[in-house]
Amino acid sequence: MRKVFVVTSLLLLASGLVQLYFAAFGVFSKPENFDPHGINGSIVLPALALLNIIGAAIARAGGRTIGMSVVPLVLILFQTVLFIITGAIFNVGPESETVPLGASILLGLHGLNGLAIIGVSGALVSRAFRLDRTGRATREVVDLPPAVVGPGAV
Repeated sequence: MRKVFVVTSLLLLASGLVQLYFAAFGVFSKPENFDPHGINGSIVLPALALLNIIGAAIARAGGRTIGMSVVPLVLILFQTVLFIITGAIFNVGPESETVPLGASILLGLHGLNGLAIIGVSGALVSRAFRLDRTGRATREVVDLPPAVVGPGAV
């Protein structure tokens, strides 16, 4: 079952990277070419995030890693909430011809949040590989013996 967690983590990371590409492709081409970004972000990424949570749980990845696997889904949901909040505050939407500077600044967080999704997904890949290799998703804490101090030390 650990391999399932490895695969779902890799797919989530890959989908996040593809999402970044789709955003750039959509911005620098025709408006209809932005559709893959919307489809991947609203269907594929959330589905993979859910599968990754399930993968972490069935792999018995540990409480912290399972909890960490929930973070990408929360961040993905925040992407949509960010548009809702911005629309409510600035009264703008997809049909708006002009967007106030404040709305643009707030929506700029969409890109940073996307990078956070990729970053957490990358950390999950690392934990999944470590779990598969060693049986532990996190690094072992090594207890070192007390330091030897020179003569006369108390």
